[in-house]
Amino acid sequence: MKTASELNTGLEAEGLQGQVLLFARLLLAPLFVYSGIGKILAFGLTASRLPGGEGGLGSLLAAGSIVVELGCASALVLGIWTRWAAVILIGFTVAATLMFHNFWASPAPQVQGQTVNFLKNLGLIGAFAMIAVFGAGTYSLDARWRRKSQSQ
Repeated sequence: MKTASELNTGLEAEGLQGQVLLFARLLLAPLFVYSGIGKILAFGLTASRLPGGEGGLGSLLAAGSIVVELGCASALVLGIWTRWAAVILIGFTVAATLMFHNFWASPAPQVQGQTVNFLKNLGLIGAFAMIAVFGAGTYSLDARWRRKSQSQ
């Protein structure tokens, strides 16, 4: 797909696209900030729920997930390395979805809740895919740096 500027739809559409991308980035980030901070505050519990458990591979996976969640959420908010952050969050969300929201293997009372979480995560993956394709938009550090390098 082309951006508004590539379609020659005028500044109004390009401005709107930048505003929508900023809005999307700002709405997606808090989920990962909240989750990352929660993992820090309950690190042992988080690690114990992961393969390898606390003190083993689970601790490494928990630390990695904290870095991904907080790092990529910060990148989304600031609009820096946004496409890379979105691609990383796609992979992270796919892995988390398959590991923790496998409704097909859940006990009957949990199927509905796990299905909702699975489908919610599919929506997140779709939003990250759009950000990966369109980038951060005009209201971002990426765009500011690009404008600055083009003016030199």
